Amino acid sequence: MQPGVACIACHSKGEGPVFTLGGTVYPTAHEPDNCNGGTVTSMSRVVITGADGQTVTLTPNMAGNFSYAGALATPYKVKVTYMGRERAMIAAQTSGDCNACHTEMGAMMAPGRIMLP
Repeated sequence: MQPGVACIACHSKGEGPVFTLGGTVYPTAHEPDNCNGGTVTSMSRVVITGADGQTVTLTPNMAGNFSYAGALATPYKVKVTYMGRERAMIAAQTSGDCNACHTEMGAMMAPGRIMLP
């Protein structure tokens, strides 16, 4: 896996399992591609709430990567929780390729990486 690189862009080309949603959690906002999120990120949770109210909670791996292959009602809301704190996205989302916008410097109005609260 390539932490920080747009997950769905590669996985939709047959370069791994197909995901509905995928991304990388980092301890800071401007980490470079292929930099592991680290052990601390594996203690966080990514909570997705679909437009239908269904909630999915994901645990990032040791690199900070998380993924989900099930159905999601769009638009959905996303937040990262860690040690009793949370960081929520301002706008509801329809694209599951989280790292496409959450790049090292940020794209499409994202401030940078998906970051621990």
